[in-house]
Amino acid sequence: MSANLYLSGIQTLHFKFNAVLLLLTKTKNFTVNVIIYNTKQLNKLEVYMESPMHSMLSKGWKWFFIVGILISIAGLCAISLPVVAGVTITTIIGATFLFSGLVQAYHTFSIKQWNVKLWYVLAAVLYIVGGLFILFKPLAGLVTITMLMVVTMIFNGGTRVVFGLTNRALPGGKWIVLSGIISTAIGIYFFTLLDDPQFSLSLLGIFIGVSLLFEGFSFIFLGSQLKKQANKIQ
Repeated sequence: MSANLYLSGIQTLHFKFNAVLLLLTKTKNFTVNVIIYNTKQLNKLEVYMESPMHSMLSKGWKWFFIVGILISIAGLCAISLPVVAGVTITTIIGATFLFSGLVQAYHTFSIKQWNVKLWYVLAAVLYIVGGLFILFKPLAGLVTITMLMVVTMIFNGGTRVVFGLTNRALPGGKWIVLSGIISTAIGIYFFTLLDDPQFSLSLLGIFIGVSLLFEGFSFIFLGSQLKKQANKIQ
């Protein structure tokens, strides 16, 4: 009886000893696995910290802020001096037309087919004449460009209305129609005011100023979002 109890006790101790060893082994393996996992994560973090994306987040947001502020200031200047802004843009457009016409005229010498060459010559003449007209008569060119812009606004609004009505099943079809109606109405209203010299000379500059202002705000907003992301990973 006592021998059986003795053997039973030894077996129990042996079982407990093996259980402790198994537990220690599992715990050790778990600890090693955790250390390896954390080391891998730290390595990934170090790689990310050295990546171009992190560099852009930590430093690039400042440039977005600076560019946004400069563009916003340019927009405010254009709104406060719309005629000057309009003449400046008109001069740039005229110079672009003239340069494009000269390039096309030079390109015509390499074309052998007369029907194709004729179209290139005609386009080059139109570009050159239009560019010279805008450069030598910037105010008249400004009024002409403003009129074309208003007509384009009316045309785009009308096409959006037609597109929205013919595609009512599309998501947001009603909003497309509504935006087209608003664009057409504003374009027609602007067209009726083109007889006023002050309005026709100022409209393009105001449009440019508002566009620059929104563009600057978008850069500033993007810079603030990049700054938040950079602060999260520090």
